[in-house]
Amino acid sequence: MADIETTDEPTERFSLVAGGPFDEILGRLGLLDADGFPKRYTGGLLAVVAWLLPATLVGAQAFAEDRVAGWAFFTDFTVYARFIAAIWAMLATERYADRRFVLLTRAFREAKILTEDLPALDEALVVADRRTGSRIPEAVMLVIALVVSGVTTSYAVSIAEVSWEGTVVDGGVVLSWAGNAARFVSNPLFLFLVFRWLWRFLVWAVLLYRISWLRLHLTPLHPDGSGGLGFLAIYPSIFSGFVFALSCVISSSFLKDLAMQPRAPETVWIAIGVWVALCLVFFIGPLLVFVRPLYFAREAAILEYGRLASQHHLAFDLKWSARDGEDLLGSTDPSSTSDLNAGVESAFEMRVVPVDRIAVIQLVTSAGIPLLAVVGRQVSLAEVVKWIVGGIV
Repeated sequence: MADIETTDEPTERFSLVAGGPFDEILGRLGLLDADGFPKRYTGGLLAVVAWLLPATLVGAQAFAEDRVAGWAFFTDFTVYARFIAAIWAMLATERYADRRFVLLTRAFREAKILTEDLPALDEALVVADRRTGSRIPEAVMLVIALVVSGVTTSYAVSIAEVSWEGTVVDGGVVLSWAGNAARFVSNPLFLFLVFRWLWRFLVWAVLLYRISWLRLHLTPLHPDGSGGLGFLAIYPSIFSGFVFALSCVISSSFLKDLAMQPRAPETVWIAIGVWVALCLVFFIGPLLVFVRPLYFAREAAILEYGRLASQHHLAFDLKWSARDGEDLLGSTDPSSTSDLNAGVESAFEMRVVPVDRIAVIQLVTSAGIPLLAVVGRQVSLAEVVKWIVGGIV
């Protein structure tokens, strides 16, 4: 997004979110704030446009050609999930995500973890910033979005034979007016935003990998239990809006499939569990790059603090074993013994992945809330109330 100077001050203009041709277009349309991020109504406006365009064409073709099949557009769960919920969520959370990205990159400086490799950190930030604002990746995303949209739209019509998107005539797919609008506008917009978030995720993962190979000054006694890298547990929340958007689409697909063909409850529960597990693995996975430095820091701490504790406790035993216990009053030896024991315990309890329970809960919540609609289809409200009351009583 902008140049980053090599100084000891926190980076102010670094961004993995703002910038790029798409933002330039939004800016020209007056849909960006002065800080370069979408205005509060931008996500909602684009979502309405993505939905309203095919909706209008459904009505127009229905009256022009008496095409009854087009009215199914208004009862298609996936339409609302893709064109309204997902598009809105992916745009509405951009400013929040950017603030979190900046907060985390600043933390490496302010925590003095990279005092010797600040120039290397600055270089990595410049590269990451340039990649997310580059024109080439966004052009590739747009092309892929258009191709995928064309293929999936035609495939969906060929499977259904008759839908709001089109019909099969003499073995060939003929798209409706609304189907063409979805193919060339609404679906590509949704897919482009998905690819854009995936690209940010990939750039962030590569950035973390580069940082993990710098000279990190980790502190095994740090109270966060991750050698001072505990602040990275904030990172999964950056993608909570993206996970929510994807989960809305997954949930709507489940509901649409269940409406056409009922499935065994076990199958549905397994599918839900697999999706939530994939979200956890995918979005927590980049933190595994810090396993190596944390493992070696933990190992070194166990050996060093263990050696010091052994020497101290041996000296303590030789000094006090033959004395009256009352002589210990006022001595600092018991306190130092306790401190060393605590240090050894901290070394053994040090985590090699900087993630905590709250980060997991945030991802599970973002992925799980849209799936409640699927759960509600499988489990009656009476059963849910019964479980809740039974748990309380």
